[in-house]
Amino acid sequence: MDVWQRVKNTPKCDWPVATRELSGPGKFFGLYGGEHIAATEFIIGATLVQYGCSASDILIGLAIGNLLATLCFALLCAPIATDSRLSLYTYLRRVVGVRVQKLYNIVCGAAFAGLAATGICVSASAVRRVFDVPIQHEWYPTSIRFVVIVLILGAVIITIAANGFEGVSRFASKCVPWMIVLFLLGFLCVLPQLAEVTGFEIHSLEDIFTLFQEHVWVEQMPASGRKLGIIHVIGFAWTCNVVLHLGLNDMSVLRYAKSSKYGYISAVGMFVGHYFAWISAGIMGATAAIMLNTDLGLLDSGEVTFTVLGYAGLLGVVVAGWTTANPLIYRVALSFNSVFPKYTYKKMTYLIGSIITVAACFPIVQRAADILTYQGILVVGIGAVCIAEHFLFPKIGYTRYWSMYKKQEINWAALIAWGLSLLLFAVLFLTQPIHQNFWFIPTFLTAFVSYVILAGKMGAKQSYPEEEKEELAYEKALQEYVDRQMPEEPQEKLSGSARTVTWISYAVLAVIVAVGIAFCLGVMSAASMKNVEFLLTIVYFLCAFGSVVISRRSAGK
Repeated sequence: MDVWQRVKNTPKCDWPVATRELSGPGKFFGLYGGEHIAATEFIIGATLVQYGCSASDILIGLAIGNLLATLCFALLCAPIATDSRLSLYTYLRRVVGVRVQKLYNIVCGAAFAGLAATGICVSASAVRRVFDVPIQHEWYPTSIRFVVIVLILGAVIITIAANGFEGVSRFASKCVPWMIVLFLLGFLCVLPQLAEVTGFEIHSLEDIFTLFQEHVWVEQMPASGRKLGIIHVIGFAWTCNVVLHLGLNDMSVLRYAKSSKYGYISAVGMFVGHYFAWISAGIMGATAAIMLNTDLGLLDSGEVTFTVLGYAGLLGVVVAGWTTANPLIYRVALSFNSVFPKYTYKKMTYLIGSIITVAACFPIVQRAADILTYQGILVVGIGAVCIAEHFLFPKIGYTRYWSMYKKQEINWAALIAWGLSLLLFAVLFLTQPIHQNFWFIPTFLTAFVSYVILAGKMGAKQSYPEEEKEELAYEKALQEYVDRQMPEEPQEKLSGSARTVTWISYAVLAVIVAVGIAFCLGVMSAASMKNVEFLLTIVYFLCAFGSVVISRRSAGK
C-alpha cells in the first residue's frame, strides 16, 4: 500500500500527538497532582493504619516505595511515550499484534473502569453524609437515595471527561492546589483533636511522633495474622501504581510531554499524594475512629472527613473522587476506542462512563487497595514485553517491532510471556508464598525474561531493512499529516481581570492555611474552624473557576 494511502486510512484514535498539542510542565503538575491526590488516598490512608506497622515503618517505607515508583515513571514509561507519541493502546499494535492488543485493551480498560467506579463511589460517600443517607456496609446499595447520588455525580464526571485531555487537565489544575491544602489541614487541624481525645500533651516533634506511634500507626498483629513491616510498606507504595509506570498506561498522558524528563513530575503525585496525603488520611481516619468510638473499618471517607474537618472535608472527598474518576474514564475511553474505532471519543466516553457509574452504585468497589494491586499484576506482563523490546532489543541486536514487520496479528512470543506471568499470578494467589505487595516483581521478571528468549527464537534476531525503511517513512508522513490536520489555536492568556481573580484564589488558600494554624495553636474553636474553612473553600472555587470563565469570555470562546 502507498505510504500516503496508509496514512489516510489510519483511524484518528491511532494518530500520534500533533506537535502543537505538546504541553509544558504546568499541565503535568496539575494532572499528576489531581490524579494522585485523590479519592483513593482516603481509603488507602485508612488501610495503612490497619497494617499494624510502626510509625517509622510507614514514614520511611512510603518514602522509599514512592521514590521507586517515580523512577519507573521517569526512566521507563516517559521515554517510550515521548519516543512514540502514541497511547499504549495504539503502541501495542506494533509490538504484540492487533489481536493481543485488543485483548489487552479490554482487560486493562475493565480494570481501570473498576478504579474509576471507586472514585465516584467515594465522592458519593461524602454527599450521602449531607443528606443523612446511611453508610453503605454491604457490597450492594441499601438506599435508593445513595443510588441517585451516584448517578448525578457520575453524570457530572462523564461530562468533564468527555472534553478529553484538555478538559481533564483544566479541571485538575484548579482542584489540585486546594486538595493539597486540604490534606495539610488534615494534619494541622486533626493533630490537636487527636491529642485532645486521647489526653496526650504535645510539647515537641518527638511528642508528635510518639502520638502517631501510640494512636495512629500502632505496631500490632494485623487481622491477616501475618506481621507486616517496612519492606511490605515499600512494596505497597511501589505496586500501587504499577499499572501506570511498569504497566506503561501513563503513556496516554506522557505522550503529550515535550520532554521525557517530565516523567519526574510524577513525584508530585507520589510524594504529595501517595506520601503526605496517605499519612494525613491515616491520621484523620484514626482520629475519627477514636472520636466516634467506632472501628475504622466501619467508617467511610465521608464520615471520617466530616468528623474532623466538617463540610470542607466532605467537599474534599467529592472533589477527590472527581479528580480520580476523570483521568481514569479518559483512559478507559481511549482503551476501548482503540478496539472500536468507529465510535468517536465522546460517544465512547459517554457509553463507558455510564457503565462505570452503574458499577459505582455497588460499594464493594471501595476496595481500592486490592483493585490497584490485582490490576497492576494483570497488565504488568505486557509492560515487561514493551520495555524489553524498546530498551533491551536495540542493545542486544534484536529488531524492534519485528512481529509487525512479519505482519503477524498475534505476537505469540508476547502472548505466551504474558500468559506465563498470569499463570504465576494465579499460583501466587492460590498458594500465598509471599505477600501480595511483592507479586508484581516475579510476574514482571517472568514476562521480561521469557519474552526475550521466545522473541529471539521467533524472529526478533532477524533484520528487516526494507520494512524498517517503509515504517520510518510512514511514521514521518503520518506525523506531517496530523500536524497539518490540527488547527493552530492561539494560546489562551489570562486577561488582567482573570489574573487578578486567580491571585485572589491563591490568597484565599493562604488564609485557609492560616486558619488551620490558628486552630492548631488553640486560637479558634473546632466549630469555628470548620465553618470558616468551608466558607473560604467556597470562595476559592468561585475564584478559581471564575478566572477560567473570565479568560474564555475575553478570548471569545
